[in-house]
Amino acid sequence: MLAGKAYMERHNQVAGIVYRNICAEYGLEAPRSKWGTPPKVVENDRAKILWDFQIQTDKMVMVNQPDIVVVDKEQRKAVVVDVAIPSDYNIRKKEHEKLEKYQGLREELEKAWKVKTTVVPVVIGALGAVTPKL
Repeated sequence: MLAGKAYMERHNQVAGIVYRNICAEYGLEAPRSKWGTPPKVVENDRAKILWDFQIQTDKMVMVNQPDIVVVDKEQRKAVVVDVAIPSDYNIRKKEHEKLEKYQGLREELEKAWKVKTTVVPVVIGALGAVTPKL
């Protein structure tokens, strides 16, 4: 179980860094401590950011709770961000899995929220490897 706990700690640290940077870009307040758990929803006139939030959709989708969802209100865009920390050997495979995993949610968000939606997998190998797309 220790390996699972260590994985979750790394995952949450990476997701937290991404979250804090997105908040800064949109002028939203984020937890100062890297150990603090972000609120489920933060919002201002420019954006809404969801953290580990279960999204209700009209059509049932198998996966509806990504790590982060960013809704840019001005540009009418949404970004679904999901983090993974696999072994370095599996980063390309995991990136592809994340893209496939969230296609149903992407389609439903475009219909329901009327925003252009993209899926951004943030995949960093346990030893630091990344794919060229990141």
